[in-house]
Amino acid sequence: MLFRKKSEDKDSMPSLSVEVKRTSKVKLGLCGVLGLFVLSTVLSGFYTIEQGYRGVLLRFGKMIDVVESGLHFKIPYIDSVQKMSIRTQKVTKKLAVYSKDVQGADVLLSVNFALNPAQVGNIYSVGGMDYEARLIEPQLMAKPKDVFGKYNAVNIVQAREKLTHEIQDELLAQFKDTGIIIQSVQIENIDFSDSYEHSVEERMKAEVEVQKVQQNLERERINADMMRASAQGEADAKLAKAQAEAKAIEIRGRAEAEAIRAKARAMQENPQYVEMLQAERWDGKLPQTMLPNQSIPVIK
Repeated sequence: MLFRKKSEDKDSMPSLSVEVKRTSKVKLGLCGVLGLFVLSTVLSGFYTIEQGYRGVLLRFGKMIDVVESGLHFKIPYIDSVQKMSIRTQKVTKKLAVYSKDVQGADVLLSVNFALNPAQVGNIYSVGGMDYEARLIEPQLMAKPKDVFGKYNAVNIVQAREKLTHEIQDELLAQFKDTGIIIQSVQIENIDFSDSYEHSVEERMKAEVEVQKVQQNLERERINADMMRASAQGEADAKLAKAQAEAKAIEIRGRAEAEAIRAKARAMQENPQYVEMLQAERWDGKLPQTMLPNQSIPVIK
C-alpha cells in the first residue's frame, strides 16, 4: 500500500508542474494586456491642435478650457477635445428676396468670416460646433432681405455695389463683440424673373434712346450758340471798324478845321500871306484870254 501511494504521488507531480506553468502564462498574459491597456490609456491622453485651430477642452461635456495649437494632455476617458478653426471660412446661401416694389429675386450671397481666437470659448458655449448654422446663417437669411426691401428692383440692378456694402455693414453691426468677424460680403448673382428682366432691358433701351435724343439736342444747341457767337463776333468787329473809321474821320476833320482856322488867322494877321499863296500856286503862265479891265498877275 505504501509503495502504491508513493507511486501515485510521483505520477501527480508532472501534472501539478504543468498546471503551475499554465497559471504563470495566464498571469503573464494578463499582465501584458494590462500593461498595454495602461500604456494605450496614457498615450490616449496626449493630443495635438493644428496651426489655425483652437481646442475646446471638455470634462464630462462641460467646457473647462480653450487651448492653442501644439501638444497637450487630457485625462483619458474623462476629458474630450473639440477642434474649432480660426482660419477664414466661407458660407454661401441662396436667398429669396423682394424689392420695395415687390419684385421677387433669387440672390446668391457669400460671406467670408473668421472666429476671434480670444472668443472661441464663448462661440462654442452659444453655438457649439454648429455655430455656423445656429449663429451665422439665420442672420444671412434676415439682414440681406431687409436691405433689398429698401430698394426698387431697377435700383437693385444699378446699385449692386452699394447694396453689397450695406449688407456688410448690417452684418458687421449684428456680429459686433460676438467673436464672429465678418471679413467680406459678395453678391454673386441676382436673378429676377424672365419677364421682369425683359422689361428692364426694354426700359434701358428706351433710356438709351432718350439720352441719344438729348445729346443731339445739346449738340444742336451748342452749334447754334457757336453760330450766334460767330455772328456776334463779326458784328462786333464791323462795329469796331466803323467806330474806328468814324473816329479817324472825326480826327481828320478836327485837324482840317484847325488848319483852316490857322490859315484864316494868318490871313488876318498878314495880308501878304494871300499873295504868297498865289505865287506858290502860279505855274508861270499868263492867261490866254483876259476880260476887259482884268489885271495881269504880277509877282513882286
